[in-house]
Amino acid sequence: MAAPQWEVAGGCTTAPYRGSMKRHFFALLMLACAGCTPAVTKLNVADIAKSDALQVTDKRPASEKENKIFSLLITSKEYGVIRTGDVHLSPPPVRLLQHEAYQKFAADGSAHTVTVYHFVIYQNMRTQLRAGAIGAGLGGALGAVVGNSIASHDAASQTHLYDEMSFNSVSDEYLRGQYNGWENPDNASVYVIYIDTDIDGKKVFTRTVASMKPHGDQNPLADGVELAIKNHLAHYDGNSTAASRATQSNVISATTSATLAAATTPAATDAQPAPANAGMLTAAQGVANQLHCNAVRPNGDTTFTASCGSYDVVIDCDGGKCHPMHTVNAHP
Repeated sequence: MAAPQWEVAGGCTTAPYRGSMKRHFFALLMLACAGCTPAVTKLNVADIAKSDALQVTDKRPASEKENKIFSLLITSKEYGVIRTGDVHLSPPPVRLLQHEAYQKFAADGSAHTVTVYHFVIYQNMRTQLRAGAIGAGLGGALGAVVGNSIASHDAASQTHLYDEMSFNSVSDEYLRGQYNGWENPDNASVYVIYIDTDIDGKKVFTRTVASMKPHGDQNPLADGVELAIKNHLAHYDGNSTAASRATQSNVISATTSATLAAATTPAATDAQPAPANAGMLTAAQGVANQLHCNAVRPNGDTTFTASCGSYDVVIDCDGGKCHPMHTVNAHP
């Protein structure tokens, strides 16, 4: 897709905090503005009509196409997370995916089948909005410093393969818009974008975390969606290098956010856990600390379980490195 031209129209915006309390309050009003005309990012995509030739079947749940503000209450765990509906992009996300897929596959002259099972976009602005509220409460120069210090945070955009079972097992949808420390260490405002497709019998599910901070005159929503689509389709390249990267990233991305509540029943086992290696135990505890969880306990030769309140996180240690694998309900 060529670098898009874009404009924002309508009464609701997602403009970040830019140095004054007044603009912060506009951001809060945006959250309350669920009934007003949504902002629309219009992209000028060259020769988009040609890609109508590629047949795409959209099997997404209807909710993924719609806007949703999960909570307006600043003390709520759902505060600051928003599902961004199709209406915010013109052409809409699946149409852009269709165009990119056509550009990628049309050259071979063969017929291709594309089915989209998920394409959903979340915004997570919790830290920025809460900091802005604190800054507004403090007022004056100190309040402005607090607000701007958070608003200036940025995140490195990235895409990983994702586990469909983890996605489907989430009971509270807002959790899909969460991120963890290694994805977004500065707690910047980000888009979290999930894409799940089947192209010619090959199924790929990806999760992209993209910064909401504008860079130059580029629209962050357009940039984030374009990145998510390109990185998703790259998994259909079929070359060994791409396959290797996909395998490596899948180990991490099965639960890229440790706050995604997962399977309804913990895995049962009659085996007694082996004594934990002290080095692995320390490394596993370090991962648990990053996820704001409690003490880890051995769960096998190289796996550990950490209690995180209403759910547990299973942590796997292999080759001297530990990473979260999946979550289970602590109290089924």
